Amino acid sequence: MSTLVPSLQEILYRLAGSAADAAQRQPRSTKPGRFPVVVRPETRAFLEAQAEYLGGSIAGVAGAILDGVAMSTQDGRAALRGVAQRFTILIQEHDLSIPAAVEALVDLGFTLSDFATIDALQLKLSSPVLRSIAERFHLEYDWLVGKGDQVFVPAPGWYKAVDAAASKLADAKCNEQVELTLYMREGTNVETTDDDQAVTRLPHFLPVLKRSVELPGGESLETYEVWNEGRWSYWRCREHIKLVVYAAYRLGVCVNGKHLASADYDLLLNGRALPATIFRRNPEGISWHPEDYVLPDSHVAKDPQEWEAIRTKSDYARTFEHINRLVKERSEK
Repeated sequence: MSTLVPSLQEILYRLAGSAADAAQRQPRSTKPGRFPVVVRPETRAFLEAQAEYLGGSIAGVAGAILDGVAMSTQDGRAALRGVAQRFTILIQEHDLSIPAAVEALVDLGFTLSDFATIDALQLKLSSPVLRSIAERFHLEYDWLVGKGDQVFVPAPGWYKAVDAAASKLADAKCNEQVELTLYMREGTNVETTDDDQAVTRLPHFLPVLKRSVELPGGESLETYEVWNEGRWSYWRCREHIKLVVYAAYRLGVCVNGKHLASADYDLLLNGRALPATIFRRNPEGISWHPEDYVLPDSHVAKDPQEWEAIRTKSDYARTFEHINRLVKERSEK
């Protein structure tokens, strides 16, 4: 059985991941074995790390890089192939088999035959189809078509827009399993509310809305919508995200708090990798509970005085009315 050789697009995408980090941490290769091209030890260590991460051989990785360089100097076929390969990366990183990918995208006209060859896939990936895919996976269209390197842009819509965030939660909950997770950088102390420290030392969080849809074949399509970063130590940010957490609780949306390694948090913050990639290599469980800062009947209620102040503040009266209306509408469906 032949070894699966990763494409140049896969290798370039992985440069933002842990394989590149591993290569940098171990610049000198100590592994035995022959390699038919003379390269620096640092280069060989890089190729070995990429091959191990991608499940290929170092010769295959090097060949893919050389093929990609050659193709990039030729005609427009390289650009078309690159679009198809980025789409393939998207499917692989969401851990979907080809039949499951067809099920997830059947409304866009995909069939199994579209995945038979790279040429067939290229024909299917028209601009309207790619725009629909980008919207469904909350990605940048320019990344999918190879015009940009930013995979996604964090979405606005919770800070100073709590009502809009609550409505989005209600809409998502209607048709899908939904989970709202607040991610913090590893080592962050959520109890820190002193906003007089240096900005880099203040606790920040990234809200991520995960939608899960069960597919007919038994697999699941999971998509991630990353929202704008907030600062937990800033009272207005904290009040607004607490209101969003409260809306999620009232609507039956699962809320979690987790920590990410600093490098992965930065990738997520800057939209430089697929969220599915980051979360797949960070399977750790819940590390803190945002609902403890909202629900007065929580077993470990945190800062109940602030929540009581939020609940009685006239500025938020309409927001609570809006949340109550959403809850009522959902119960009547």
